[in-house]
Parts: sequence; C-alpha cells; structure tokens
Amino acid sequence: MPVALAAAYRVFQLVDPGLLVVGLVGVLVWWPDHLGVAIAALAVWVFGVVEYVNYFVVCLTYPGGRWLTMVGQWRTPRLVPDSNSTTR
Repeated sequence: MPVALAAAYRVFQLVDPGLLVVGLVGVLVWWPDHLGVAIAALAVWVFGVVEYVNYFVVCLTYPGGRWLTMVGQWRTPRLVPDSNSTTR
C-alpha cells in the first residue's frame, strides 16, 4: 500500500467514529417527519457503523455459504495491518 494511502486510512480510522456520532446526533435532532425517511436515515447510519466495524475492527465479509462459521473467528480486517505497516 502506498504510504499516502495508508496515512489516509489511518486518518479515516480516527475520524470516522466522530463523524458517525455527529451523524447520529444530526438524525436525532432533526428527526424526519415521515417514518419512511426516518427509517431510511437510521438504516444509512447503521450501514456506516457496520462498514466501519468491517474495515477497522473485525472482518465481516466472507462467502455466503461460510459466513456463519467464519465470522465467529473475529479476524482482523486486512486493511488494518496494511495501513499500519511501516515496511513498504
């Protein structure tokens, strides 16, 4: 991974949780009037949280047929060691 790209991912890893909190606060403060819009806004936020977890906490992406057995292994996402590696 190029040094600049690894640095960008390290920044994303630090900044994203704050953005997720700000996003949730924004949805709750400006709660949509229509239930469908509120559900959609929360679904997008939950998707963001799941993607953050998948990219930076624990790998959640596995083949469909083996997902249940592999997700329980709590593997570190490949992006984490790649972006933290000092040898490039």
